[in-house]
Amino acid sequence: MLMDNLLHYPQSTIVNRVVPKTMFYKFMEVNPRMKSRFVNDVVNITWLYKLSAGTLNVTDTEEMKEIEVFVVNLKRPDCPTDLFTFIDTNMPHHIVFVLVHDNSAMLLINYKDWTDDTHTKFRIRQAFASPWMSMADLELSVQGQSLPRIYDNFVAQVSGIGEHKAGAMVEIVALKKQIATAEAELESLQRKMRKEPQLDRQLAMNKQVKAKRKELDNLKKKLEELK
Repeated sequence: MLMDNLLHYPQSTIVNRVVPKTMFYKFMEVNPRMKSRFVNDVVNITWLYKLSAGTLNVTDTEEMKEIEVFVVNLKRPDCPTDLFTFIDTNMPHHIVFVLVHDNSAMLLINYKDWTDDTHTKFRIRQAFASPWMSMADLELSVQGQSLPRIYDNFVAQVSGIGEHKAGAMVEIVALKKQIATAEAELESLQRKMRKEPQLDRQLAMNKQVKAKRKELDNLKKKLEELK
């Protein structure tokens, strides 16, 4: 079934066209595992919006000519997201996915950039997803006068980053990744310290924990400075 204006974007941006799954098989190097994802996990994919200089009163760049919004109707809500990473890596434009199951929806965006100046393949920097919510509560507002700014603000809304300085998203995403790694390392150190029976080794580990906390605090301060 075709979608209506789900995100309440200008009429000029609406495409509302179901894309046959065979189109992805035809134009992407789909391996058997990815093909099984399309077959077993996806009901259909609707190309709902095309955001561009031609459909919005905004500017584009050589690196970003369009942002597509795809609505993916899922057979089950726990569909592995590697399917959307695969699509995003191989599509020639930036994408926002709206994943739908029954009457619930979630937003998924893979923050990415081109691997080189030929602009033929993307590199995924980090994936961000919203919680599942009712279709009525789904919101992703268009904010900015250029496609890169709109895209960065999409990432900010989906990820929870929120307000940020223009042009800072690349650094913010890198810091978010470093913070997640540092938090996991800190948790691992604390867990090992609690299990360590020898006092001298506990003291040594505690020193490592303090250093990791300081590193984490510095990363979070850097992140705040970019907001």
